[in-house]
Amino acid sequence: MAKGKAKASEGAAPQLSLWARWNPFRMAVYFVMGLVKMVLLGVFCLKAYRIRMHAINTFGHVIHEFDPWFNYRATVYLADHGWEKFFKWYDYMSWYPIGRPVGTTIYPGMQIVSVWIWEALKFVPEKKLSMPKEILSEIPKWVLAYFPNKGKYLAVGPMSLNDVCCLVPAWFGALATFLVFLLASELSESTSVGLAAAAIMSIIPAHIMRSVGGGFDNEAVAVSAFCLTLWLWVRCVRTPKSWPIGVLAGLAYVGAAATWGGYIFINNLIALHACILVVLGKYNTGLYRAFTLYYIIGTWGAMRVPVIGWAPLRSLEQMPSVLVFGTYQIIEFCEIVRRRYGGEKFTPWKYFGFRVAVFTTIGLVAGAVAWVLMEMGVFMPLGARIRGLFLEAVKTGNPLVDSVAEHSPANERAYELYLGKPRFLAVFGLLFCWHQRTPGKFLIFLYAAVAFHYSLKMSRLMIICGPVVSVLAGFPVGLIFDWCLNQFIGLVSPRLPAEPYVPLPPRSGGMGSIYRTIWHYFGGMIYPQEVKDLCKAKDSLGSTLWFVDRPVRAIVAWAILVAAWNRFLPDSKEFIAHCEEVAVHMSSPQLMFETTLRDGRKVIVDDYIRGYEWIRDNTPEDSRVMAWWDYGYQITGVANRTSIADGNTWNHEHIATLGRILTGPEKRCHNAMRHLADYVLVWAGGHGDDMGKSPHLARIGNSVFPDHCGDDDPLCQKFGFYEGGQPTPMMARSFLYKAVNHNLKEGVRLNPKYWKEVHTTKYGLMRVFQVMNVSQESKEWIADPANRLCDAPGSWYCVGQYPPALQPMIEKRKNFPQLEDFNRKGKFETSAYSKYIESQRSGGGKKSSSSDDEL
Repeated sequence: MAKGKAKASEGAAPQLSLWARWNPFRMAVYFVMGLVKMVLLGVFCLKAYRIRMHAINTFGHVIHEFDPWFNYRATVYLADHGWEKFFKWYDYMSWYPIGRPVGTTIYPGMQIVSVWIWEALKFVPEKKLSMPKEILSEIPKWVLAYFPNKGKYLAVGPMSLNDVCCLVPAWFGALATFLVFLLASELSESTSVGLAAAAIMSIIPAHIMRSVGGGFDNEAVAVSAFCLTLWLWVRCVRTPKSWPIGVLAGLAYVGAAATWGGYIFINNLIALHACILVVLGKYNTGLYRAFTLYYIIGTWGAMRVPVIGWAPLRSLEQMPSVLVFGTYQIIEFCEIVRRRYGGEKFTPWKYFGFRVAVFTTIGLVAGAVAWVLMEMGVFMPLGARIRGLFLEAVKTGNPLVDSVAEHSPANERAYELYLGKPRFLAVFGLLFCWHQRTPGKFLIFLYAAVAFHYSLKMSRLMIICGPVVSVLAGFPVGLIFDWCLNQFIGLVSPRLPAEPYVPLPPRSGGMGSIYRTIWHYFGGMIYPQEVKDLCKAKDSLGSTLWFVDRPVRAIVAWAILVAAWNRFLPDSKEFIAHCEEVAVHMSSPQLMFETTLRDGRKVIVDDYIRGYEWIRDNTPEDSRVMAWWDYGYQITGVANRTSIADGNTWNHEHIATLGRILTGPEKRCHNAMRHLADYVLVWAGGHGDDMGKSPHLARIGNSVFPDHCGDDDPLCQKFGFYEGGQPTPMMARSFLYKAVNHNLKEGVRLNPKYWKEVHTTKYGLMRVFQVMNVSQESKEWIADPANRLCDAPGSWYCVGQYPPALQPMIEKRKNFPQLEDFNRKGKFETSAYSKYIESQRSGGGKKSSSSDDEL
């Protein structure tokens, strides 16, 4: 007993007097610093909100770009019709004539949150809270600039749903900043690190890119949900007794899964972290309970989201988390057996052998079951976008996926644009993540590695780098500041010793035993006695010669702060200016933009939104408007008219059909268009117009209609421009080329028998044509509910069909086989484009020829 007490006393912290521990000066400094940190955190959250308001301050409460318009339209539908009808909404205004089952193809989290906020604001009295002029006059103008209406008043009360949806990204930008503060503070055990991380997160372009005011995109809410999930996860594994917080982590994950398809990243990241903790010998029953609660609650909740369904248990990209969950159950089963029969029966080697036998037996059985299920087609294949994250080649083999710019790999310029200077500080921050006692510290390494890999493959995923770069960059800033502050406090108060570390009881027969054995034999080489003696001598010197040690430490701390201030202040100013500039650039709603005329005047070009409004106000309500799929969300959202396709891109064959029609010769185009559309619009004028996108249209069309460009031309090089800017014969004959350049280029004109120009916007950026000789028979046939295919009598899920007149064209289609679909049975013909990309990937590619351009 005496010996045990002696050992315990050796590991205990040195005892300080009550005066030293509760020194008034020390407590006053901590109190003031706490207040300062709270104020700064509020400033950073407010800055996060303000920097995202450029678009609203300039253009008003306008929904941006493409996808946000669908999200807004879905939010309006949810608010008007309620949950039940929302999840049974089959939308026949999009993807005409097939339609889209919105209720089962949408991540509804952002819509639900927005409607909740909108409903909650109805209970807030409408008021203007003003600040007395006497107080306003005493506050510096640069401070007032951070506040709404420059501090003159704060308007509160109900809002329109449009305004709520416009403000949600900015609100959640501020929330994400606060959650990054919590995450960084938990990982580093320092609120100073959290504060530095929040400062960077508030303005880092990697997050602003999807969270500007009006940018009502899923990621605007999802990043906050991800940060909340990660914070709760690392909090629930802090100690073995923290496991009940795993319930909250699971619920947060449900919210993340309901918001964005990137939830797979968070799920697998947490599973990987749980796996690494086992490998590092950190397993305990508390960890088991935390992960099990998180996984069961999170997976059950995610499966309640219709678009996800059984994917967590069937999708290959989610199998890692399933395997980790199963492994945890096996480990805990072995632990229960050992506890029940006592440690005497299970010596370390016997227990090790028992676990090997259990894992081998269950592994063989599980492997056999998995093989049977795979043969039965139970497992879902990797999606093209997921597959692209693990390919060395740039292209995926799917021309539709490859046509999207944000699916291309990131380069150095992208990292500079979206992450700026903090990315270098983040690399340095990796050196400061080792001394913390929380098992959560290992998560940041895994997050950094996975996020860097994903962003290299797909520039869109740069958004997940924002939080991790902010956290890692905050580590050196916060920890060095804390150390320096403690040295100054130490001048008048003894340094507080670190809290004694109480390790968990050692577990035999696992990874911990292996590491202890290795340390027993090699620990002396890694951490020799001489180093231990040197550390003890340093501590002893600091205690006996404190009158020398403390001033020297303070001088060093002051030198570090001065050097850091002089070195990093210019970089900080440059980064802030860069973020402000990028935020302004990213704030263009795309439907309108600000430009400078030759005389220096700034004007807002609003051609696109005015063009859609013209369609809304000047065409019949049942009009169908054909355009490339990019504009489908805006056609239904702004113009309130039926579109042929949109950014959901769920049906490759339908989009390919649209691409074939638009890039085909006039007569062939009209023969098909008259059965599907009353109007057709194109973007013109050279500002991101349809000419730049048209080769993708032709290439996608050729992937399903091999006779469009021909199998000998998988890249559709027949459809393009020569070096001098002249169109190729196939391009010159196409509807798209003639519509964009109608009466603008000499000799370029659409046949008036087929189309009639009815509207061109002020600056010529949008042109609208009426389709002549529309087939009313086909239109009525499509509108007849009897011609829809329902999955059951009386069901809401009824798929529209192409009219009989288009069947000859539809029969020419060859379904596009996804390269990753290994469950497909039998032989099938791969498209020429996919073969070409596979050939390029294997190093045997050859250039495609260009010959036949006629059907």
